[in-house]
Amino acid sequence: MTSTLIPHVIAPERVDILVVEDSATQAHFLAQLLLTAGGYHVRIAANGREALRAAREAAPTLIVSDIAMPEMDGFALCQAVKQDPALRAIPVILLTSLTSLYDVIKGLDCGADNFIRKPFDSTYLLGRIRLILANRALRASERVQLGMQVNLGGQTHFITAERQQIFDLLISTYEEAIQMTEQLKAQQERIAHSYQSLEGLYKIAEALNPALTEQAVGELALERLLDFPGVLGACIKLCDPDGRLRLIAAREFDAGAGADQACVSCHCERQLQRGQLILPQLVPSCEQVALPHACIPLATGTGTRGVLCLMTGAGVALNDEEWQVLETVGNQIAVAIERARLYGSMEAQVKERTEAWQSERNLLAAVVNTSGALVCMVDPDGVIRRFNPACEESMGWPALEAIGRNCWDVFPKASGSPGLERFFDHAPLQSKPTQVRGQWLARDGSARAIIWSTTWLSRPDGTLEYFLGTGVDVTELRGAEEKVRFLSNFDALTGLPNRILMRDRVHQLQEKVVASKQVMGLLLIEPERLRRIGESLGNDAAQAMLVQIAERLAQWGQEEASVARVGERSFAIVAVRASADELSALARQVLAAMSAPFSFEQEELHLDPCIGIAVFPNDGEDYDAIVQGAEAALRGAMLSKAQRYQFYRPELNQDAHERFKFESALRRAVERDEFLLHYQPQVSLASGAIIGVEALVRWQHPELGLVAPGSFIGLAEETGLILPIGEWVLRRACEQSCAWQREGLAPLPVSVNLSARQFSESIVATVARILAETGLAPHLLELELTESASMEDPQKSFEILRQLKDMGVQLAIDDFGTGYSNLNYLKRFPVDKLKLDQSFVKDITCDADDLSIARAVIAMAHGLRLTVIAEGVETADQLALLAANGCDEIQGYFFSRPVDGEACAAMLRAHKSLAVAGQARQPPRQARARSWRRTPRA
Repeated sequence: MTSTLIPHVIAPERVDILVVEDSATQAHFLAQLLLTAGGYHVRIAANGREALRAAREAAPTLIVSDIAMPEMDGFALCQAVKQDPALRAIPVILLTSLTSLYDVIKGLDCGADNFIRKPFDSTYLLGRIRLILANRALRASERVQLGMQVNLGGQTHFITAERQQIFDLLISTYEEAIQMTEQLKAQQERIAHSYQSLEGLYKIAEALNPALTEQAVGELALERLLDFPGVLGACIKLCDPDGRLRLIAAREFDAGAGADQACVSCHCERQLQRGQLILPQLVPSCEQVALPHACIPLATGTGTRGVLCLMTGAGVALNDEEWQVLETVGNQIAVAIERARLYGSMEAQVKERTEAWQSERNLLAAVVNTSGALVCMVDPDGVIRRFNPACEESMGWPALEAIGRNCWDVFPKASGSPGLERFFDHAPLQSKPTQVRGQWLARDGSARAIIWSTTWLSRPDGTLEYFLGTGVDVTELRGAEEKVRFLSNFDALTGLPNRILMRDRVHQLQEKVVASKQVMGLLLIEPERLRRIGESLGNDAAQAMLVQIAERLAQWGQEEASVARVGERSFAIVAVRASADELSALARQVLAAMSAPFSFEQEELHLDPCIGIAVFPNDGEDYDAIVQGAEAALRGAMLSKAQRYQFYRPELNQDAHERFKFESALRRAVERDEFLLHYQPQVSLASGAIIGVEALVRWQHPELGLVAPGSFIGLAEETGLILPIGEWVLRRACEQSCAWQREGLAPLPVSVNLSARQFSESIVATVARILAETGLAPHLLELELTESASMEDPQKSFEILRQLKDMGVQLAIDDFGTGYSNLNYLKRFPVDKLKLDQSFVKDITCDADDLSIARAVIAMAHGLRLTVIAEGVETADQLALLAANGCDEIQGYFFSRPVDGEACAAMLRAHKSLAVAGQARQPPRQARARSWRRTPRA
């Protein structure tokens, strides 16, 4: 019976329904349903007592009441309403979650018109309300009362009710029974389905337990999945590291192009790759599979491993429980896959470690068998269990005979003492590795000196398992030990004590000197000509001289003196004397002995010895200080022409100390950027104008002030500091030239000196980098190379100069005439200018030789089509002579001293020039380009 077939006898808006419900939420829901769906007027009461009061105040058309309520339940409310003459005609519908027959009888007994079981169906509730209202309107005048006697559980209930009321209750009970029957049937079906699903899950889990590979997991899972209702086919695909899907198993899975291509590059795979396939879902069709198929992600807590595709029949719909089962199946398969991978990984690791263990075992066996060390392993009873070939060779026992014997039988002590046997009788429970030295008798009776390193090997439970001994047979090394001891203290060539033994001897004599108030002198002796003899006559001659020197000095190595060879060509005598005068006498005696001729292959050789003397305690408190003083005195003696020996004086170390301080300050100057550049103009003798400047470095010393390059360039060359200084000069000169141009001055070449250490293959890259970084045009940079540096390796110099010339840089030979020049190489060099050294310019007005040299250099340079510039021009007479002999350019104090960048810029702005009017000059040389790529003449 449906509510749509029942006419509305009473207009809904005229119906007043009283809802009695102690749950505010349910009361609100029921009121909203009756108001919105039924259009009725609704009132709400929280319990039976409140509802009875509201009904008496204004009688409702209908009462809908819950049964279980505080203060007054629904049964009591209904009974009170039916007993009230003013309210008994009001229909009462009871809402209950109770399903017992007692509730039905109790409802009839209290006069309820109907009851509906919770949770109720909204449509059913509204239909019952309309039916009750319609029936009430149609039989409003009927007054026939009926009665019904019911025997239930041994109790008799007589129910007085209207016929229609009883009919309504019976219908309601019947409908409830039908509904409960249907629900029970559905519940039974769900239970049966759940049982079937659980059985399927159990079978899958049972099948997957023994699977140890991905392939086995896939095959066993699909075999069970085909038993699931509605599953026509299935396949499993796993994700490879590159993100693509790989088929591992398929059963009855029709994928059109083949199972191997199912769901590849289709909607299913894209969802999986994007992480959108989180829960199982039904795909009607995809690019590869036309039929409906369920896609179930194979997911674990650490990620998704792949996808399970189940092909289902058309029109098959899965409920939530079935999807949940499929999700569980996917998780089971994913866990099994993960377990199979872990097993495979563990199996691979076990195999790898087994192979590694076997390899290590083989390696250890190979090491033990091939090692020169003796290796013997013994059990706690003293029985030999391992005996390597080195033991066989040393002790004379074959391994097959030694293994199984007691170790004291194979290694008897040469002294006859039962040390090993007693050792095993009292084996230590814990023992660190120890070293045992001694002699043991080999099988042939010979004594073998062996040094053993021994240790006990324990089991995990702490008990002793093996005694391991590794030994070195040092029988043949005993003699070598003595030799090593000799070589560590004596010189192998001369047999004299060496520096190590001399140090000990000095310490011993120091103690005696302190006690006796004498003096100890260290005489350091070095023959000056010994190096030259080795270079000219060979090493054999030098060795012979060293032996003869030792023989002559050995006479002083007695009593309170000692002789030693302390260096490659130096000897020392340490002697205790009463005073320094006696040490002087000793020095003269040594010189007399050493001054006598030495002989080598019938030739007489003289060594010219020198002696430096340091005295304890005056010149030092320890060996190193005394030796340092003697070395300083020896340097002084070598420089002295009057005396061949010298005592140490503190001032001898002063120059070395000052040089060390100056070098340290120079290193700090590089780090602190204490250098600056001065620029000396270069002037043309043809026009008198400034045609270039030479950059000259200065050191702004924090204490000494401005230091000229002559004071530190040599030291910089020696220490290698010239490289960072030279690069700084080159960069700063290029930056200054560019700065002058930015100030509006005409472009002017700047000349920079290159040191010999700078002139290497790396200078080309350095110049190119600095020109690129500063932006200076290459033709505005002139590099000056000294004559001696360029001629040191002419072929190498030619290659470097050619690369610089190709770059566009101007080149000059500096200090020309002061070194050795091979004109055959010079004519090939791609240089543009020769600089006449100031040593020839200085006396050009009074020294005919200097004037002749200057004329020759100018003539030769012009012959090679080179420009000549004279350095150090300080007087008008020098200028006149140079101009008269055709010199092209000059620089020097006569025109300008070197000045800083700002002063030089001021001269350039003022266009300062040299007055050349009246200077007699030779006709200008032939003006034509010089080709430095000429082929050398034969």
